[in-house]
Amino acid sequence: MKKKVVLAIFTLQGNGAERFALTLAKGINDAGHEAHIVYFKNIIDLPIPEGVRTHFFNYQKFRAIPKFMRPGLAAKAFDSFVRKHIGEPDLVLSNLFPVDFILSRSSLPNVHMVIHNTTSQEYAGRLDAKMLEQLKKVYLSKLCVAVSQGVEQDFREIFGENSRITTIYNPIDIAAVQAAAAEFQPDLPARYLVNVGKFKQQKRHDILIRAYAKAHIDLPLVLVGTGELMAENEKLAQDLGVADQVHFLGFQKNPYPYIQAATAMVVSSDFEGFSIAILEALALGTPVISTDCPSGPREVLPENCLVPVQDVDALAAKLRAVAQGDVEVQSHLDALFLIETAVTHYLSLQEI
Repeated sequence: MKKKVVLAIFTLQGNGAERFALTLAKGINDAGHEAHIVYFKNIIDLPIPEGVRTHFFNYQKFRAIPKFMRPGLAAKAFDSFVRKHIGEPDLVLSNLFPVDFILSRSSLPNVHMVIHNTTSQEYAGRLDAKMLEQLKKVYLSKLCVAVSQGVEQDFREIFGENSRITTIYNPIDIAAVQAAAAEFQPDLPARYLVNVGKFKQQKRHDILIRAYAKAHIDLPLVLVGTGELMAENEKLAQDLGVADQVHFLGFQKNPYPYIQAATAMVVSSDFEGFSIAILEALALGTPVISTDCPSGPREVLPENCLVPVQDVDALAAKLRAVAQGDVEVQSHLDALFLIETAVTHYLSLQEI
């Protein structure tokens, strides 16, 4: 039977959760079902796959409402919006705050929260008793889906072993990624390292740039992305004397040609939910080295492709190994990570 699925997310900017929503929506459509993306702020940086329906729910108008009333009123309006423009859904997937906060009060059927990050790290330094109670009201009100085993384990440690959560890995549409990678050839040197990600504290571009400067290698470092810490990291590259070797490309709607042509991808994060960029690189035959951060990299990569978090020396040593061609390429992707598997698992979710 054809199912109707709603994926709710705040924006369609170029970040991991947003790419997840678009990939899953396309996979649901390709499987003969009907996917709708509802976004709360009118920002679209990413290409919308053909056939994927998008709807703008204007959350901004609720900003003037007192905070204690806002979530309930916004949830009622969201439910009415969905029923009017989409119809009664079989499944609703909520992605990220403040969407989770609002949909925790939704009366739509079969609402699930997709947990994209390790909660303990995302709220590090803020997870006091008051914050924990607020989060419990949101995440214990509905069933949850973790994007990796590490995210699920972390969630259970915070909210209790009996929490209603299961794991469905972030999916990759290999054919779509490979097709996008073939669209153009980057105007870059034949050999280079690449990092794709938003410039924010979690991604630790500062650690990567320091390790790169310490490695003393002739491979350029290409950074794809934008964010509030971009200027700070550009200055760091200048201060360390590697500004000529570190290329800041800014946001790219299609990062896949840059990933495919790279000698290796480098992930330097303090934490992740599950780095879809790692899967994308592997699908394109590009080796990956990553910090052994919570969570995700260890669930995909072999031991010799991992380095300790925030260890500049270890990462520098691994970059030198990459420059010498001494890094194992893991080209096989387990079926757990394929879009077809994720679609099957998501469509089987049932409200308890």
